[in-house]
Amino acid sequence: MKKTTVIFLVIACCALKAAAQKETKNFSVGLGIEAGAPTGNYSSIYTSYMGLTIRFSYHAGPGFVTLTTGALGFPPKKVAGEPSKLGLQLPVLAGYKYIIQHHFFMMGELGFASTKTYYGSQGKLLSVSQGSFIAAPSVGVQFNVFEISLRYEMDFKDQGGIIGPRIGFNF
Repeated sequence: MKKTTVIFLVIACCALKAAAQKETKNFSVGLGIEAGAPTGNYSSIYTSYMGLTIRFSYHAGPGFVTLTTGALGFPPKKVAGEPSKLGLQLPVLAGYKYIIQHHFFMMGELGFASTKTYYGSQGKLLSVSQGSFIAAPSVGVQFNVFEISLRYEMDFKDQGGIIGPRIGFNF
């Protein structure tokens, strides 16, 4: 069911006729698909990450003020004899997307992430929920409704992070 919903959303986003995020447009909404690798302390626990995000953008100055949220899943590394389950992060980030030239941009975001991590101990599945402040610089390119960027997200509490591409569709 979840796979069907995600596929439907992606097809619907691609099929919609929408104006591009231009400097003359004041407000836009974008959906993004993210995937990549964990860094720092995250790399000892997780194998990768993937998720969906939604970004609201409002034109201000030479760029856009942004608000981004979504859900990122983290498959854990396997430990022999211990159960495991996908970790989940729910970030909320505010930032600014500065348009360098016609198609190129750089962006900085700050925010908070709520994370739920599952781990096995003595054959039982346990979980820990925590929140932490995060920062995410990125650089990218945008053509009409399509955008691709390279993001690095840092977790100030756990000294971990993630790096990977974000492919977005702006409406």
